[in-house]
Amino acid sequence: MRVRFNQFNISKEEVILIFLILVIFLSKILTIHPTFSDENLYFLMGKKVKEGLIVYKDFSYVHPPLQIYTYALFFNLLGTSFLVAKLIPLIFSSFCVLLVFLFSREIFERKVALFAGLLFLFNPAFIAFSDQGYGMWEALAFLLLSLYFIVKQKTVFSAISLTLSLFFRYLVLIYLPFMIILIFLKKFNLKRFLFLFILSTFFTFMIIYSFFGDEFIRETILFQIYARFLSTTSKSIFQYFNFGFFTFFLCIISTIVALTRKDKLLMLFSLYPILIDSLLFLFFRNIVYHYFLLSLPFIAMATAKVFLISKEMTIKFFIILVFILAYYTNLPTLDFYLNPKNSENIYQVRDWIQSKILDGEKIFGEYSIVSYISLSTNIPVAANRFDTYLDYMKFEGIAKIIEELEKDKPKFIIDLNDYLISDVNFGEYIHKNYMLKKIFLGIPSYSVYQRK
Repeated sequence: MRVRFNQFNISKEEVILIFLILVIFLSKILTIHPTFSDENLYFLMGKKVKEGLIVYKDFSYVHPPLQIYTYALFFNLLGTSFLVAKLIPLIFSSFCVLLVFLFSREIFERKVALFAGLLFLFNPAFIAFSDQGYGMWEALAFLLLSLYFIVKQKTVFSAISLTLSLFFRYLVLIYLPFMIILIFLKKFNLKRFLFLFILSTFFTFMIIYSFFGDEFIRETILFQIYARFLSTTSKSIFQYFNFGFFTFFLCIISTIVALTRKDKLLMLFSLYPILIDSLLFLFFRNIVYHYFLLSLPFIAMATAKVFLISKEMTIKFFIILVFILAYYTNLPTLDFYLNPKNSENIYQVRDWIQSKILDGEKIFGEYSIVSYISLSTNIPVAANRFDTYLDYMKFEGIAKIIEELEKDKPKFIIDLNDYLISDVNFGEYIHKNYMLKKIFLGIPSYSVYQRK
């Protein structure tokens, strides 16, 4: 059955997909709450840019600038609030679902596209993180848009979209070989695409560099090399599987089916994500779950294709079992990000700080809680040191940061699970100049230190 909808011929099933996207979008809006997340830091930075501060010059930011300036743009248009901030990743993640459908419809067929969109939409990672402002949803949206333009043979738009994706997160570069292989398999004009992508990336890089100077290189490139490859942060061999999405097993079964059918395109979509995820785990010293969000659309497409073409009930049962296990193992994660009750200790810290601080006094501490407090109350952060990730502070120089703090003398320092005092130098500074005033227990727990 086909219906007329906004001048486009779409099936009833596709209307249902759009409806389900809207349902999840609205349910997320209605249950918005702060969590222990990097997004609070990025939201605050967007607010500060709106107020006139300049990224890399007035405060540190270790990623390309488009995410923060996108937030600043939304704040200028809709006003600065936590709700507006949360709308941004939700809009981009929802757009990603539509792009998964549109792209896979061009690559495979309509049924596969619809099923891929549903698998992506109802993946526990999407349910948990679709409103989290990590910068990955924006990057992924432009990556998928670039792929869609590739198969529509709109090379200029594809190159520009990939460049935009890159300047949200450099990590999308790991999917450039995927695009090259896809262009080769589809017999499109590879040289034209590469030329236009390199050209647009070069000019965008030079424009950004002319605005922000050497600090842009230092913070977004040199620090990323240090943090990903040289950091002493340890990791467990089981860390990848502890994310609980079981995408590894979906890739394996899809790869086996692709091999038996000698389907090169399915092989690309099945094998490439697991190779990328493996390389991320093997070579990056510090692994964060949202790095693996980039692979999810391609795994959803491959899984959808295999599920629909396979006549073996064992394969279908295996795929269903993997999704059930993924949800079961992610119940704590889903509860942590979806349950507003988990924000109670964040509100308690904010309200307590707000009741104890005077105009002009400043705070400092673990970046997630401090950023949320500053965003929601306008309490200034000492020395504009919003990012207190220890690896970055070590890269910058702990002694230098302590010297800046001594000039600003923040009234309160807020720590999370003894994160800051785990560094010897920072711990010594805090214990010498501050006294433990209050502890807020929860997941996580916060310790508030007041200046002596």
